[in-house]
Amino acid sequence: MKIIQYLTELPENKEDDPGPKKSRTCKTKLKSQDGQLFNVESHSDKQLRHFKFLSVSFMSQLLSSQSFVKKIVECNETEELQELEQRLLEDVLRYINTVASSVEGNVDKPTAKFWRVLLNKCYDMLDKVNALLPTETFIPVIRGLMTNQLPSVRRKAMDLLNNKVQQRTKWQKSQILQLLELIPELIAIVQCKRKEEEEEQAINRQTALFSLKLLCKGFGAENPVPFIPVLKIAIDLISSEKEERNVTGSALLCIAEVTCTLKAQAIPQLPRLMPALLRTLKNKKELVSNEIYLLSAITALLKVAETLAHFLSPYLLDCLLQIVRLEKIVVEFGPTSQITLRIISLKTILATRLAPRILLPAVTKCYSEVANTRKNCLGPLMNILKEHIVVMEKEHLISHQSELTAFFMKALDFRKEHAQDDLEEVGKTEACIIDCLLSMVMKLSEASFRPLFFKLFDWSRTESTLKDRVLTFHRIADCIADKLKGLFTLFAGHLVKPFAETLNQVNISKTDEAFFDSESSTEKSCLLLQFTLDCLYKLFLFDTQKFLSKERAETLMMPLVDQLENMLGGDETFQERVTAHLIPCIAQFSVAMADDSLWKPLNYQILLKMRHSSAKVRFAALLALVEVAQKLKENYLVLLPESIPFLAELMEDECEEVEKQCQKTIQQLEVILGEPLQSYF
Repeated sequence: MKIIQYLTELPENKEDDPGPKKSRTCKTKLKSQDGQLFNVESHSDKQLRHFKFLSVSFMSQLLSSQSFVKKIVECNETEELQELEQRLLEDVLRYINTVASSVEGNVDKPTAKFWRVLLNKCYDMLDKVNALLPTETFIPVIRGLMTNQLPSVRRKAMDLLNNKVQQRTKWQKSQILQLLELIPELIAIVQCKRKEEEEEQAINRQTALFSLKLLCKGFGAENPVPFIPVLKIAIDLISSEKEERNVTGSALLCIAEVTCTLKAQAIPQLPRLMPALLRTLKNKKELVSNEIYLLSAITALLKVAETLAHFLSPYLLDCLLQIVRLEKIVVEFGPTSQITLRIISLKTILATRLAPRILLPAVTKCYSEVANTRKNCLGPLMNILKEHIVVMEKEHLISHQSELTAFFMKALDFRKEHAQDDLEEVGKTEACIIDCLLSMVMKLSEASFRPLFFKLFDWSRTESTLKDRVLTFHRIADCIADKLKGLFTLFAGHLVKPFAETLNQVNISKTDEAFFDSESSTEKSCLLLQFTLDCLYKLFLFDTQKFLSKERAETLMMPLVDQLENMLGGDETFQERVTAHLIPCIAQFSVAMADDSLWKPLNYQILLKMRHSSAKVRFAALLALVEVAQKLKENYLVLLPESIPFLAELMEDECEEVEKQCQKTIQQLEVILGEPLQSYF
């Protein structure tokens, strides 16, 4: 202790020395021959630094030398020794403080590295002193240091405590009780409003909150009662508007740990905790600018939800509102960030731990709140509902089916209610709603699904003016056809006529009337046409039950083939639609026809389009012909004789592109049918 005191009294460097005139009298009685242990005047600056470094190294080595440690072990732990150990720790911490301020003061000077090395050596010495203390002594010593005048000493004391708690795994009961007695001291530091520098104070309060969190993690499960006041204090901190953000962040993490540990004993605090916690999540600006604060807030809500999911019903609507909002905020952090992963966990907890009678009304209310004001939040909300439906037990699904159906009927009107909004954005949201609906459809029996499907069909027909529901329904039908595959033919019989009518109503070669009454009528009609063709394609593709009877095939044949001349949406859209949607549909239609006597009329109707005035239509008809032949393979041979004259005409077409395509078509037919056709021309 005297060496440390002597080092403290030495000047930082030689220039700072007041000199011989005002010869400083060292209080420490350490004298050498010339009356001074280290004469600053007769030594260089470098030697002064060297002396300091050697002194600290010497103490560090002495404190860990076997002979010295052996003496300490042999010496019974008396109060006197305990007091000396505490004073030694205080002195070391005080000296560390001195060196730390020298590190700051010499940052830009050549000696900066020396001061950093010396500081590390001092920390090494601190660890050695710490290692000498038996646990029984360590705790009272730390307790003494936590009330020290210097904020840096108080902080270092808490750091030492934190390290000890994190490193040791086995504690005796008496030691645990001693540690728990530190809780009031730590709470006092958290509440501390001393007039120190604010930054210093904030760091100490954060460190104290971290200590409380570690103590709770280590010992709270067996000793919950002392941590109830900790939870109360932490809630006070997050409730305060003026609190420093980093302190609030630490308080949030403390809440997460304590709630997790206290479990049911935390329930009485929920009426204060949840509103305060949800309020912190509402402040979007602050959360986005401070990633750690955002992570702390989400972690706290996650742990509370994990531990007390069944007690959240009074706050559930607010929780949902905040979570669906946050999901949109956290997109920028990337899919693997801790923040994103915790939001996903939070959604899963709400979706899987709550009973439908609690969650479904909250989802319905949440939908109503965000449907108009924050439309981009509907996707995350639908994901929660979907996850809930997936884990729902069958009897729950049956008892809540009417409630869910009513919800979907309301949600599916999203397109109608936002008819003037950006089509792509509306489409994205609608896709989430339909995806959620499908999760329910896939769990229903045929007897439960049939009435639901017809209800949706009737619902789509009741809107006479806007017709946006028709677009939504055709999209639903397309998605259901994709999921149910061959089973969909059981329900699709009554769609044939309406679909055929729709194909004619959006065909501008047949009608001048726009199908939709809105500015984006053409885009909507293109979408409707695409969903209709895709749904029919899937119907034909998965049909194993001879769904396409002669009557149904005749109903659909002309509306489908006539699409070859439907220029809706302009040339580019027409070409994309023909190759990606229409031709695959017509080709699959030819395969699915139960009656092969219908091949001839279908082929003939396609051939007639080859005489159309528009070169684009003639070109499209050639593509369709090849696809049908590709599907029918050698069966197409019987249709070849009537196709030859039409192809012969196009071999001399006025449009060069059509003529080239015709030659290509003949080559493709030769490959498909395995016969040379050139002799026919």
